Amino acid sequence: MITLIQEKEIQQYLLSKKLNPKLFIEIKDHFIQQISSLMEEQKSNFDEAFQDTKLSWKQELEVVNADLFSFRKITKLEKEMLQKRFRNIMLYAAVFTLLLSKFILTGSEVFMYAEIVLIGALISLLAYNIIFRKMKLYHYVQLSFHPLIIKNALAGIVLFTSVYLFYDNLAVTGSGMLKLFFLYAMAVKLQILYYRARKTSVLI
Repeated sequence: MITLIQEKEIQQYLLSKKLNPKLFIEIKDHFIQQISSLMEEQKSNFDEAFQDTKLSWKQELEVVNADLFSFRKITKLEKEMLQKRFRNIMLYAAVFTLLLSKFILTGSEVFMYAEIVLIGALISLLAYNIIFRKMKLYHYVQLSFHPLIIKNALAGIVLFTSVYLFYDNLAVTGSGMLKLFFLYAMAVKLQILYYRARKTSVLI
């Protein structure tokens, strides 16, 4: 049976790993369950069971850089979850852009309406996050340095440089590329704000 003092010791150890709140609660429960099982099955005392448990979680709780374009330090376990979330965000944004691409490239009015809807949704999500204290205004400023936003900026530079160098009809081709890239970038940013509203870790 884990005492309150022992539970506090477990909690202090996990707090040092700077886990996001949801993951912290989940891993804390796993730690308590695993330590309790070791104490019961192997007749270990708390210190021995706690050390064995920490060793078994050593790889998952190793602190690493969150992303190539981030200085934030998080556990390897959280990084794996975060990178999977990032991949899903990019995939959904790409699918959304591809679904609209045919209409966007053939009709300027479709892009205008899509632009209005996306900007409106972005403002609404931002207002919701700030009003209900999901995030502060400086968090939105930090969003400009989010790994996915930086990747989009670099991809945009490469894309438009390529268009400029390899396409003769720059006005038409460049305009279409710009529209699609705008939709993709906005879809990424909207998802990041949506996850923030749900208090799901997206590195803001």
